[in-house]
Amino acid sequence: MRMTRQDLPNAAAGNAELVQRLCNEARQDGVKDAATKISARLDRMATHAANSGMSATEIVELIRQEATAIDGQGGAAWQ
Repeated sequence: MRMTRQDLPNAAAGNAELVQRLCNEARQDGVKDAATKISARLDRMATHAANSGMSATEIVELIRQEATAIDGQGGAAWQ
């Protein structure tokens, strides 16, 4: 099929939609991956707290430290 100028906006729109869909899928995969990592990290923290016999105050402080580390390093602290 021969492409004319009138066909270009339609082809570009199709490509833009494809790129948008791929970006959305990648974003969703990233969110799922982050949730899995956070879940695993919280589970390890809970195990550590239970095995160490930490008090509620110590557990709260541990959670706060972890939140600060994740926030301050863009998530690199728990990867």
